[in-house]
Amino acid sequence: MSLTIALPISTFLPNIGGAEVGVHNIASRLLQQGHRPVVIASHPYPTLLRQRGWQLPYPVQAFPPRIWGILERWPWLGFLLLDRFFALLQRRWQFDYWHVTMGYPVGVAFNHFAACRPDIAWLVRCAGDDIQIDRDIGYGMRLNPVVDQLVRRWLPLAQHLVAISDSVVAEYRALGVAEEQIVAIPNGVDLSRFQRRESKALLRQRLGLPEQAFLFLSVGRHHPKKNFVLLLQAVALLKQRTAKQPFMMVIAGGGVSALLPEAKQQGVADHLSLHESISGHHPDVGQLLQLPGDDLVDLYLAADAFVFPSRLETFGIVLAEAMAAGLPIITSDAPGCRDLVRHGRDGLVVNPNDAQSCADAMALLMSDSTICRGWAERSQRRGQDFCWDNVVGRYLELYQDGIKQRRSRS
Repeated sequence: MSLTIALPISTFLPNIGGAEVGVHNIASRLLQQGHRPVVIASHPYPTLLRQRGWQLPYPVQAFPPRIWGILERWPWLGFLLLDRFFALLQRRWQFDYWHVTMGYPVGVAFNHFAACRPDIAWLVRCAGDDIQIDRDIGYGMRLNPVVDQLVRRWLPLAQHLVAISDSVVAEYRALGVAEEQIVAIPNGVDLSRFQRRESKALLRQRLGLPEQAFLFLSVGRHHPKKNFVLLLQAVALLKQRTAKQPFMMVIAGGGVSALLPEAKQQGVADHLSLHESISGHHPDVGQLLQLPGDDLVDLYLAADAFVFPSRLETFGIVLAEAMAAGLPIITSDAPGCRDLVRHGRDGLVVNPNDAQSCADAMALLMSDSTICRGWAERSQRRGQDFCWDNVVGRYLELYQDGIKQRRSRS
């Protein structure tokens, strides 16, 4: 049976992040399977898509302008306006199911609308700073007491709350969400994108990377939670102990060029390659936008190992991508990282506050090709768990279950 699926999200393409990439990939696969996805994004994003000429195979609707500021400042008015907006969309599209991304503001607003509507079936999927908090680095929307109050009041009313990692399950439980509402479904990766198309030597030559050096890769935007300063400290320690072994640390992500002064201070600028342009180019007309872009996939395939020392993630999608590329993994014992990479089984998990432990793990992979190959094989096996086709199949099962529940109630 073909379903019409609403996919509301407060952010969207052309912004490139885990939440946006996830919604795009879910919508694309739903479309391929004969369903009708409709993305509803905050007001600026549909306009930006048109201005940049991005051709998406599914419709993208806009939320009313400035609606989220109204919701935060005058919740009663924001709820009133959004209730009417959601009702209008439901009448227009006759949605069978609502797949809501971001617990705040969209999830809170939609729960207010749907909680008293027996004809609505829906899930809410939290994706990052909408659910998690790290006071040390000022991370998380819920540091705002108004937002925290709205989340605590309205988020637990969702028909289903999808947890993309064990860390998110813990956050839901702390909010008092009932166990039967929580459904664990990870984010996904298109495994076929990471099949090698050309030799590693040719890739490195094209990317301007040294062919003979051991190449470490890390991916993420420049943000304190990504812990890149500690990574540079680890590179400095590694440089001291492996002076005769050539290696390069590649960091790819938005704003990472700001790390160069720190790299110079640490004395590792000569061992560092910073790549900001990793979002990929938009497709030609008629082609399906694929995320991550080919330029980032090429970096994964050119690397020898992946290092991700993040302090906090909801779901470290770059870890799943590195696994799909068959890279041995070094990551931190932190939420959203240890959930994907189980220490001693899938990769090496180190202390996020200890540069020495990170450097030791990097040195281990450099020191023995047999050890490195063994961790690569474990990593690739784990990556099979995050195949997008399997993930979307689980969502379709949840859609059908939610529709059945709502029909029985109504």
